[in-house]
Amino acid sequence: MSPDGNAEYFATLQAEIAKMLSTDAVELAARSFVVIFAGAHLGREIASGKITKWLKQEFGKPRWTEANTHAYDAVSIELELIYERTRVAARRHSGPLILLPRGIQLLAAPDPITALREYL
Repeated sequence: MSPDGNAEYFATLQAEIAKMLSTDAVELAARSFVVIFAGAHLGREIASGKITKWLKQEFGKPRWTEANTHAYDAVSIELELIYERTRVAARRHSGPLILLPRGIQLLAAPDPITALREYL
């Protein structure tokens, strides 16, 4: 996409989505993880759709447009990749996310954002 195309794309996004896209992904991953997996037990499965639900609670439910929907989907996938890269949660094939041993440690961390950065 050309630089002008990027400008056009970002101009179509709501302010809330622009804020979501400008927030540090590791911070979002840590904050979402401790909410989504709160009270979960080791090996527990959590639906990946809960990430998008959390994002909508944090940044507002966007008016439906293709650009808005794709923005939430892309950030949700990015957070899942951070979970997997840091080995706090993973998925079997294309199913739900599964809480891993390192995820238990992250849930107990006094500062989950710093802890998740250390896992990277």
